[in-house]
Formats: sequence, structure tokens, C-alpha cells
Amino acid sequence: MGSPLTPEIIEELKSISQLSVEEQKKVLPSFLKKLTPEQIEYIKNQQLEQQEECLFCSMVNGNIKIKKVYEDLDYLAFLDIKPANPGHTLVIPKEHIQFSTHLTNPKIFDIANRIADSIYKNLGKNTNIFVANGTDAGQRLNHLAVHVIPRDKGDGVTIGWQGKEVKEDELDKIASKIRIEIKEKEPEKEEKADEFIEYDDLRIP
Repeated sequence: MGSPLTPEIIEELKSISQLSVEEQKKVLPSFLKKLTPEQIEYIKNQQLEQQEECLFCSMVNGNIKIKKVYEDLDYLAFLDIKPANPGHTLVIPKEHIQFSTHLTNPKIFDIANRIADSIYKNLGKNTNIFVANGTDAGQRLNHLAVHVIPRDKGDGVTIGWQGKEVKEDELDKIASKIRIEIKEKEPEKEEKADEFIEYDDLRIP
């Protein structure tokens, strides 16, 4: 049996998936009213299958062995088994979230910074902190991961680009659009910090 979703519904779903969690909550009620019970059930089943097959979700659930570096109620950090360099660490949300823009607070980046600090203090390495939001940006799994990559001079790891010429009026337009977006999505301050659990692979001070 094929998908009951029309091309128009699929495109709208893709657009909604790019929104933050709060924005999704606003638009989903009106979107769901357009769907038949069969279409809603199909979308739910697709989401369940996606989560069951997700490699990172399997790690969160304890079904795949990992070298754990850090864990709290919402986040998990572990060593990459095929690292760019030894000590390459992934920080992931336990909830199945695809983009960093879907996060409701920036804590994952605080954890990444603390791991980078631990790598510097304990391994003597500088680091890159890297996020890929979407396949065009190099995201391989549809579950968010923040990479903390230790670096050595001449290690062959490349994170670079060729600079492009952009006219000043175009820069003004882009800056204006980004400036408004950041202002709208400014994160709220956290009042209470979660409990941290440390592990022996890399200690987070």
C-alpha cells in the first residue's frame, strides 16, 4: 500500500519540520484539520519507524554500547567510534530532534564547551565544535549531534570554504533578515541547572 499523503501535504510537512518546536505547536492544529484519519495515522507510524531505526535513539535506549563521556536527563555525550581524531565526541539530545533550531534552550552547546575545555586540559588539544543542520549541510542522521573534534597541526581534518564575493546591498538584506530571526528566537534564561553526571572517559570539570 502506497503513501496516502499528497505531494502538497508532503511539501507542507517538510516546511513544518524546519520550524522550531514552539512554532510547530502554533501551526500543527490547523495543518492536522486538513488531514484524513488515515493520513494522520500514516504520519504517526512513519515517526515511530523513524525513531526505532535511529542509531542515536538506540544509543540513548542502551541498545548500542558506547564510550560515555557525559549524561544528564536530557543529553548524552560519547566518543565517536570512527573519529576525525582520537577524542572526537558527539553530544546529542535524548529526544529525537533533527535540527539545533528545534531546541528550546542552548544547554547542548554549554555541554559541548565543557567537553572542549576538558579535552584541552586533559589531552592538550584545541578543538572545533561543529553542527550540521540538514543534509545539504552534511547531516548524515536525522538526529541532532554536536561534534567536538580535537585538532592537531597537519591532521588532515578540513573544515573550510572558498570565500564568495557578495555585493554590499545583498549583504545588507541578508544581515537584516538574520538579525530579525535571531531577535525572535532569543533563548530564555534557565533558572535551574540540571544535575551533571561525570564519566571517566573525559572528565568535565
